[in-house]
Amino acid sequence: MFDMMSQARNAIEAYNEALKASSANIANMNVIGYKRVDVSFQTVFERVINQGSAASNEMGGTNPKQLGSSMNVANVSVDFSDGEYASANNIDLAISGNGLFIVSADNGETFRYTRAGQFSLNSSGNLVTAAGHQVYGLNSSGSLVAITGLLGNASDYSWNSGTGTLLYSGTDTGYRIALTSFTNPNGLVQADGSTFMETTASGAPATPREVGGNVGSILTGQLEQSNVFYLGESIDALEIQRAMSANLTMVRLASDIISSFIKSLGG
Repeated sequence: MFDMMSQARNAIEAYNEALKASSANIANMNVIGYKRVDVSFQTVFERVINQGSAASNEMGGTNPKQLGSSMNVANVSVDFSDGEYASANNIDLAISGNGLFIVSADNGETFRYTRAGQFSLNSSGNLVTAAGHQVYGLNSSGSLVAITGLLGNASDYSWNSGTGTLLYSGTDTGYRIALTSFTNPNGLVQADGSTFMETTASGAPATPREVGGNVGSILTGQLEQSNVFYLGESIDALEIQRAMSANLTMVRLASDIISSFIKSLGG
């Protein structure tokens, strides 16, 4: 009975983590550039009573005897499949391909990476994301630099879709949007404002480069929506709730059996 309760408890804890992820996905379904979190499970604590035996001339063989096992969370990863694209302002960008925008929240001390290209100009003339992160680009010599010193209003700016050059009323500003990529983007961890940070699993980012090749192309005046599919996410959440309910039933059943046994001893 205690094995039943332990297995059910492990399963409930795992399903609860999956439900949290599903809830977060649904909560962020309208966030520009959001990438859904995917949870997978694995079986644990395999319990084999007998390995079985091979057949012989005198008698047939026997199959292994094994009891059911519990489960837990195997992996929690970021799903980097593309979201749909929607029309936006001239200064906004979306990426078609594997690329990521390079941004920083601490003046370039550390970098973060995002698919959310909802850009604007702050009061200092810096190109920033909706979360206020500084956007980085390439200068005329190909070095990675913060896109700063911009004049006028955001509506005065646009991008050349072929080169990624930032234009001010049609004139080259000297900046091109910088993109990078990762060998294993699913290994990135979520930070803030739809940004991601590198990990040992993701590996280091590729050298910042202009549009084209492995990083893909840009879509000017468009934004990438989240890749959360509401109906599918809701169905997954219902399945998780059903599994949790079934395991709670097993806990109650085991508890009732134990209670009945204790009462019979006292009787």
